[in-house]
Amino acid sequence: MPQIPYNARHLAGDTYVVPALTNAGFIEGLLIDTCEDEAPFAGVPIDLLAITHGHADHFSIGHVIREAGARVWVARDDASLVENPDINIRGMFSWAKPGDTLTTKLFQGVPCGVDEYIEDWDDPRALAVPLPGHTMGHYGFLTRDRVLFSGDAFYPMDLWERHPLPYAIDPGMVVSSLERIRATDCDWIVPAHARPIAREDAEEHIDFHISQIREIEELLLDRLRTEHTTEQAIAMVSAQRGLSENPPAYWLAVATVKGFLGELLSRRQIEFFVREHAGWWRTV
Repeated sequence: MPQIPYNARHLAGDTYVVPALTNAGFIEGLLIDTCEDEAPFAGVPIDLLAITHGHADHFSIGHVIREAGARVWVARDDASLVENPDINIRGMFSWAKPGDTLTTKLFQGVPCGVDEYIEDWDDPRALAVPLPGHTMGHYGFLTRDRVLFSGDAFYPMDLWERHPLPYAIDPGMVVSSLERIRATDCDWIVPAHARPIAREDAEEHIDFHISQIREIEELLLDRLRTEHTTEQAIAMVSAQRGLSENPPAYWLAVATVKGFLGELLSRRQIEFFVREHAGWWRTV
């Protein structure tokens, strides 16, 4: 009998889910993302680690898996974030260095070397599916058993209750990726931070995710009929979505709300100007 992580749950064929704060996938020596604990993988042969994107909670023990002999695959756009997680943190602060108390632990991690780019992926165990928006180089993986590991590209309804403003740098790309998930021929979808969902049950969750993005866009278009500074727009969206008032939540909201502002600006639905050395936004 092939060796599998001790707590792995069988989903279909040779595909297993390793449940944790970040769900991992496993199929015959291919590991998709990692959880935060080394124990499930002790003595399990892993020849390849595919990382969906460059946030540290998805490669928590990637360096350990690589040191044990696995080759690590990441998209070109996210490879630097895996090899040096500090880049992602600095990017959130316009390249200044923040203190640890300002940064979510989800972005703090141990660097992991990258051996190959997912753009060159060719493995019979799984198909790489581009799902950008959460990060530029985000990928999902569809195993040959018709199980799609979607990383953070897809938030089911119950996950929105805990995270009412999911981190996204490009909401327009998120919507396109959700439609790609909808079009993917699979039997199961495994989000990184929620339970596996049967494909026939996923439709309402996909619709809900898209509806939440549209709701945030409409909120901004409505409220920006009165001019807001960038800080005021971030505070307004954060309050409306019921976010916690703490430094890590604030800085995640900064990146996400700016993503929405950039999307609406590119559509020419809002405009940006500078007055009294502050950035202002208003609906056109």
